[in-house]
Amino acid sequence: MKHLASSAVLVMTVIGVLVVVGLILSTGLGAVGRYLGLSGITWSFEMVGILFLWTTAIGAVLSEVAGENVSIDGNTSTSGRNRWFRIYHNVILLSVAAAFLWSGRAMLARTAFVPTPVMRAPSWTVQSIIVFMGAALAVIALARIVPAFRERAR
Repeated sequence: MKHLASSAVLVMTVIGVLVVVGLILSTGLGAVGRYLGLSGITWSFEMVGILFLWTTAIGAVLSEVAGENVSIDGNTSTSGRNRWFRIYHNVILLSVAAAFLWSGRAMLARTAFVPTPVMRAPSWTVQSIIVFMGAALAVIALARIVPAFRERAR
């Protein structure tokens, strides 16, 4: 299970780096196009927006895995807090994840295939970010809650 988790983190990290590279290239292309008066690359600014949102989502998930997403020292098994505090913290995280999943599913059901304004890409390219964050944060919360319940009281 630990190997699967570390592989998933590695894959998300690589994807995150590729998204940031795409973000930088799209920003540069848009800036060059605007200052040189090149037409036909206005899509790059919409791409920047989409990639920025994906960067934020992947970063939030990776920072939660590392235990750096919030300032509460108690969400990891190595913290000095007791297990009930860790369970409470992760139940809150699970609640947030459930809200993301519910909201993201509702948004996708209504407008998933509405085209974006410039690139005419389906809106799910942006809206699926909410579902991704909800699913990833739910997996993280459950992966922390189950061992905390199995842990013996100290």
